[in-house]
Amino acid sequence: MRCKADVDTPEPDEKSLITYVSQLYEIFPEPPSIHPLYNIEAQRKLEEYREMATTLLHWIREHISFMRDRHFPTNTIELKRMAHESSRFRQEEVPPRLRDKNGCQRLYRDIQKLLDGTGFLEDELTPELHYNSVDSEWNRLMSLYQERDDALHDSLSGADRLQRLAEKVHREIKQTEITLEEVEVRIEDEARRVERLHPMDAKRNCDALDGELAQCEDTIKTLHTDVKVLREGKYHEAPTLHKRVVKLEERYVSVRTLFENRLLIVLNNRSFTQQESFTTTKRIVVSESRLVETNEHFRFLQECINWCKDKLKKLNDSEYGNDLAAVEREYESHQKEHKIIHQFHTNVDQCAAAENNFKGEEHTVYISLLSQLRKIYAELLSLSNKRVSDLHSLLDFLQAATQELIWLNEREEQELNRDWANKSLNISDVERYYEKLMGELEKREVQFSAVQDRGNSLVISHHPASKTVEAYLAAMQTQWQWLLELTLCLETHLQHASHYHTFFTDIATAEQWVMAQDEKLNTTFSVTDFGLDDGEQLLREMQEVREELSHFNATVDELINRSKSVVPLKQRRQTLRQPTVVTSICNYKKMDMSINKGERCTVHDNSNRVKWSVVTSAGAKGMVPGVCFTIPPPNQEAIDSAEKLKRQYERCIALWQKKQLRMRQNMIFATIKVVKSWDLAQFIAMGSEQRNAIRRALNEDAEKLLQEGDPNDPQLRRLKREIDEVNRLFDEFERRASEPKPGAVLVEQCNSLKEYLDMMEKMLIQRCLAGIPRDLDLLEQLVIEHKQFENDLSSHELEVESIQKNYQNLTRRTPAIQRTVETITQQWDRIWALSHVYIERMKCVEMVVTGIEEGTQVVSEIELKLAEHQDLPDELEDLEREHRQLLNIQQMIHDHQALIDRLLEECRNVRTLVVKSRPSQKIHPDVDKLEEDVRKLRIRWENMCSQIIERLRSCEAASELLMRYRNGHEVEKKELNDLENGLRFQKIEDLGPSEAELELERLRSMYMKIIEKKTSIEHVNTLGGRFIREAKIYDLRLCQYKASLEEVHPSLDASLSKRPRIQSGADSVTRQLDDINRQYQFIADETYDRIAKIYNKFQHEKNFNSFGSYCTYVVEWRVTTSQGEFYQQNNIQRFCGGGVGGDCDSGGGGDCGSGDVGCGDVGCGGDGGCGSGGDDGGGGGGCGGDNGDGCGGDDEGRGCSDRGGRGDVGCGDVGCGGDGGGGGGSDGDDSCGDDSCGGGDSGDGCGGGDGDGCGVGGGVDSGS
Repeated sequence: MRCKADVDTPEPDEKSLITYVSQLYEIFPEPPSIHPLYNIEAQRKLEEYREMATTLLHWIREHISFMRDRHFPTNTIELKRMAHESSRFRQEEVPPRLRDKNGCQRLYRDIQKLLDGTGFLEDELTPELHYNSVDSEWNRLMSLYQERDDALHDSLSGADRLQRLAEKVHREIKQTEITLEEVEVRIEDEARRVERLHPMDAKRNCDALDGELAQCEDTIKTLHTDVKVLREGKYHEAPTLHKRVVKLEERYVSVRTLFENRLLIVLNNRSFTQQESFTTTKRIVVSESRLVETNEHFRFLQECINWCKDKLKKLNDSEYGNDLAAVEREYESHQKEHKIIHQFHTNVDQCAAAENNFKGEEHTVYISLLSQLRKIYAELLSLSNKRVSDLHSLLDFLQAATQELIWLNEREEQELNRDWANKSLNISDVERYYEKLMGELEKREVQFSAVQDRGNSLVISHHPASKTVEAYLAAMQTQWQWLLELTLCLETHLQHASHYHTFFTDIATAEQWVMAQDEKLNTTFSVTDFGLDDGEQLLREMQEVREELSHFNATVDELINRSKSVVPLKQRRQTLRQPTVVTSICNYKKMDMSINKGERCTVHDNSNRVKWSVVTSAGAKGMVPGVCFTIPPPNQEAIDSAEKLKRQYERCIALWQKKQLRMRQNMIFATIKVVKSWDLAQFIAMGSEQRNAIRRALNEDAEKLLQEGDPNDPQLRRLKREIDEVNRLFDEFERRASEPKPGAVLVEQCNSLKEYLDMMEKMLIQRCLAGIPRDLDLLEQLVIEHKQFENDLSSHELEVESIQKNYQNLTRRTPAIQRTVETITQQWDRIWALSHVYIERMKCVEMVVTGIEEGTQVVSEIELKLAEHQDLPDELEDLEREHRQLLNIQQMIHDHQALIDRLLEECRNVRTLVVKSRPSQKIHPDVDKLEEDVRKLRIRWENMCSQIIERLRSCEAASELLMRYRNGHEVEKKELNDLENGLRFQKIEDLGPSEAELELERLRSMYMKIIEKKTSIEHVNTLGGRFIREAKIYDLRLCQYKASLEEVHPSLDASLSKRPRIQSGADSVTRQLDDINRQYQFIADETYDRIAKIYNKFQHEKNFNSFGSYCTYVVEWRVTTSQGEFYQQNNIQRFCGGGVGGDCDSGGGGDCGSGDVGCGDVGCGGDGGCGSGGDDGGGGGGCGGDNGDGCGGDDEGRGCSDRGGRGDVGCGDVGCGGDGGGGGGSDGDDSCGDDSCGGGDSGDGCGGGDGDGCGVGGGVDSGS
């Protein structure tokens, strides 16, 4: 090394410096291959953090742009859908991303700890990927989401409020239209008779009409205010409602003008003429101009006329604007102007009010000027309304068109900015977006066409701003067509990108597969020491690998062919080194650039991400969106990847051939090793054919390898030596085996018996694996065959004993002979054990099959007996007979219960024996099928048992109820007949005052008895209703059971014995109750009528009046509290008590009654109810109207009296059920009020009383 002094001089020479520096390099150590501060764990976590943070940041920014959107629809349904999406975003999308964010935070902290103080973290991560930036973006997203969610819910609340306001406006418009039609008709009527009426009467009628018109005017003003609120809230039907209000206002002006022309002017002229006939005042002709100058009323009138003319001229000269902002300004301006014009109506009214200040000719002149003012004002108001309508329709169209253009521009921007060369492009997301876009276009086309139709209708109707409308229509059509072209570009690029990414994914998958095969060949198939079985298995696996490689060749060829059609997507983003030819995939026409689909152009500059500098085939140069072009194949990267795969595949094939050759060599060596390990006994036990086959195979395989391999290969030379040794060993064994040896006869005998036992065991196993028979004949045949099998097997028992005896007599027992004899003995015992299991299985199966047949016969017989029963009768003898029959059936079921129990037990035994006979089989479908049949039979048996128990309970309950009902009915029927016979006396017309008093006293006493009978009659109705309910339950259960038997008895009706149809006990008792209630009602009505007739005839008699008044009061009080409601209330008690409903002819609702439905829509009347009309109870729909309202009465379901005119007496105005519940009547304490007609919002309840009939608030389960 040169001395430092050589260079430590003022001017060292160059050679000394070079030599010094080179020596320094030699002294310094080599720098390490990696940075001394490089941390593998930190780098791994850094990469993981970078990937996770990038994905999270991309998701955050994507949703930030979405959360900034505050354009909400005005449709309530769409708002609710968006609110649901917002909620779903918070509940489903945010939590997983929050976990990613927390994971990023943990990774970032770990990285900071590992790289603390090194400065690597700042160098490796961009500022936006630092956790603080990610956290800031996350907080920003959550803040925007919260703001958007609050705004969305506010919009939803506002939309609901606007919806209710719109419904109110609709109702008021409809009502005002009806009022104006009525007023117009009345004006015509008054105009026809105004000449015939007195002036004061005519004036009163006109004042009434004027008052109604004033109310309509106030309503219209309110409607304008409400519609303004709707339009400010951008309610979707606001334009329609506004048009309706404008038309309503025009209609009002028309009716008002008609009123003034047809009535007011005629009435004023008539008044003037009449006044002229009674006065002698001298007519004075007054000129109009003088009146205007001298009279303040005339002057004000003339000023109003001039104001209207000026406004009219101003409106005719007004413009409409050329864009949305200008139209909005015009619209707001004219809204104020229209309000002023509308408020000017007060001046017109003031001029009209001043009409009364003039008489004579002044009055005529004033009327003429007033009519002129009204005409001009009407024209001004109509023109203002028309301008409001025109501006509104124009503004509505421009807003809709602008929304469509915005929507189209957003889709256009998304397509123009999509980077098809991005590696992280998610093709699935783009495909879903494409499908979503096409769906949106299809749905949007209807809306888009509707907007265009609106614009075309404005043009066709010669809208004053037609040019503006046409300009917007042209812009919409152009933008729509351009978006369709972009969808074509999207579809084409999506196909190319899908092909591109699929190709490289398939290439990567194929490379991994080839590498996996290489790895498998170098590991699994590189072993050298293995047994024969393992070697055969390895050879088979190698052959499978070879087949897979052969099949994979087609995949490689396909990928090579596909590589030629892959589009070079990466070139779209790479800077062009030279002009590149591209192909247009859509039509593009903008300004001076026109490119047709399929045209080949040249790209000179693609540095702009959106637009490329392009020269067309015609020589035109300009900037065109890059999405319009595709760079045609080939893609050199794809071709190189496919060729690389082909080379890897060929290397894999060569490796397989090498490994297969080595495997065959090792297999021969392993076979030689096994052969060398044989002793003479093994050699002899093998059999000559097997020995010869092994020797022949070894020599053939070795010969093939020696021919295929390299003669200089040391392994092959060793193979030749080993084969020669094995051949000498075979020859030696053959020589020694030919010598006679003791035990050869025994071995031959064992081999012969072994073949027979193998055949018998195989046959027995096949029989065990066969499905269990389901036919008794087949079962018997199998048993016979198995007995023959055992007989055949038993015939070889002496042979087995002989082998055992010969073995015992051998002087030299080798291990091989011992193993053979033991194998024979064990196999013999195993076959007999399996045979015993099989015969036990057959016996058990026979018992199950027989049990199924017997059980099915018994169950079917009992089911048919149960199905033959009819509806519950109403005679005690018939009920007792029915009960005895049910008890007999129950006894029959009890007698056969042991059969079913035995069948279930044997079925379980079958599975145990089948499993024991098939130890290698896990699933037994035949046993499953047998158990399924037994299960079905068991279910039918259990249903039958349950059916008989329920019928016996219903029959016993019905017997007790029927007995109590019959006793009460007979007593009440007899007493009612006696009361009815007591009414058959002389006519009232033949009675004198004294006789009338006696008759009245007798009738009063009789009526008191009738009133006292009410409780007992109600009790009879209650007992009858309970019996009817029990009978209906019984009948319904019988019907349901018959229906359930249709599946197992398809011809059920033909199987049942033909018995005479008995009358339903429920129907019979229902008719009896109707008869007794009608009789009771008739007696009460007849008694009341006779009392009333006597009182009406003799009320003017002096000595009769006071007693008659008292009797009438008492009787009327009793009648109003009892008579009117009795008949219907008893019907309610019978059929509104819950459970199964009554028939239609019994007062119930359809076939439902009350039960689960209640006394509303279906039960107890209603639309489906029957009820009794006319004068004897509830008219209309019985107990309940359309929604369960009313307890009868007149046609509207009101009242419950005996005559239709006393609607306030019975169940109140609403009645039984309905929205009002019941409510007591106004004339009595016992009306169907708190305790009689329960309420409920859906007609639930028709209850009352003490729970015997319609329970309090009755309806569903209350009451009996």
